[in-house]
Amino acid sequence: MKLSGCASAAVVALLGFSFTALAQQPATTLVNLARQEGRVIWYTTIAIPEGQAFIKFFEQRYPFLKVEMVRSGAGPMVNRILSEYTAGRHIVDVIHGVSSRGVLPYFQEKEIITSYDSPERRFIADDLKDRDGYWVSLYALPFVLIVNKNLVKAEDVPKSYEDLLHPKWKGKKILNDTENYAWFDGLLNYWGKDKGTAFFRKLAQQEQGFQRGARLRVQLVAAGEFPMTIGFGPHAQDYISKNAPIDWIPLEPVVFNVSSLSLAKRAPHPHAAKLFMDFLLSKEMQTRTVENNNIPVRVDVDPKPRRLFRDYKRIRQNIGDLSASINLYKEIFGLRE
Repeated sequence: MKLSGCASAAVVALLGFSFTALAQQPATTLVNLARQEGRVIWYTTIAIPEGQAFIKFFEQRYPFLKVEMVRSGAGPMVNRILSEYTAGRHIVDVIHGVSSRGVLPYFQEKEIITSYDSPERRFIADDLKDRDGYWVSLYALPFVLIVNKNLVKAEDVPKSYEDLLHPKWKGKKILNDTENYAWFDGLLNYWGKDKGTAFFRKLAQQEQGFQRGARLRVQLVAAGEFPMTIGFGPHAQDYISKNAPIDWIPLEPVVFNVSSLSLAKRAPHPHAAKLFMDFLLSKEMQTRTVENNNIPVRVDVDPKPRRLFRDYKRIRQNIGDLSASINLYKEIFGLRE
């Protein structure tokens, strides 16, 4: 039977409505199920003001849900999670920020985390998520060289890793972190162990200063305590926005940390947890991430400035076991427990 033009249009409209309704149905169902659970327990390494801002926006959107944020460093958080799971206590819903400890494969193997194919994942860059849905990055943290412009002349600013080995930078001129393991491991893997180890042994001869704390090191460079440091681009950009006399340079390849977001396997509030994860990865919230000088993970949201995570060679940190690299880092740079 041949339909008239009007009838065809009506069928198309009806089908379009039906497909739209079907597309919206899972989200509506998820919201209703989340409403019954009432809360989300979020273990995170995020800075408290940023975490509170995320929670504020989420609870404004979903006033029937409350987010309990448990904030700590990555090491203590991993210990807490392992202790709870060993004791059979399933408290956490969403786990954020443990990728720097190399535990994600272990968490997956032991079924501490589970796969979740968020509808927002398709907008996330491939190197900021795994293939199977066990983790996705909330934001990115590239390691860059941060320099004090009052202490380092423009013509002397290092443009490559090899430039850091110049004699002029010997003797507490370069500030590094006591635990820059991901950066070290990333370059070691990229260059190969022999070349990488040779470079880092030469860097050790530069007699770097060492200080734990990513933001603290940027603060010390901004204050003129050190000429330069290896740190995170967004932290430097935050200080630049406050008129600090610093600049940053992407020494290639740029190693970047992911900030992993995972769903707990035995989450007590699984639907609320999924809704919270979807919200954090949404275009709206990733755009707000930019306003906080963080780097968004979505391909449809650019960082500010764009050069923070574009137009340079970048390599993702190793999310697996870092124990060998950690030991080598400590040995080369003479660091003790």
